[in-house]
Amino acid sequence: MIKGFLAATAVVLAGCATAPGGPSVMVLPGSTKSFDQFRADDGECRTYAAAQIASKEGANEGATVQQRYDFAFQQCMYARGHQIPIARGSMPRQPPRSTATSPPPPPPAGTPPAPPAGYRVN
Repeated sequence: MIKGFLAATAVVLAGCATAPGGPSVMVLPGSTKSFDQFRADDGECRTYAAAQIASKEGANEGATVQQRYDFAFQQCMYARGHQIPIARGSMPRQPPRSTATSPPPPPPAGTPPAPPAGYRVN
């Protein structure tokens, strides 16, 4: 009986996910933010992310508790104007935009029409 109770307890405890101790993703201060603002926002966004995983609202199916925490943390920090670095190659490459305008098309073939009446050519 005791062995059965211990086995059941072990199974239940193994199924429990522990709350993340913090984000496992990098966030950088926004270009217009001081480091003190970054630290304050970091604290508030950690609290927000913890609340999000506790409520399980809008939980991403198949995402781990840590991934859900990280998603909420990054969303909060980004909304406050901080930068989320992305891995090189994770975004599709866009062709560079040309600032030069294309030349005008050539004139149509054939003889040009006569100038309007009264038009003087110098």
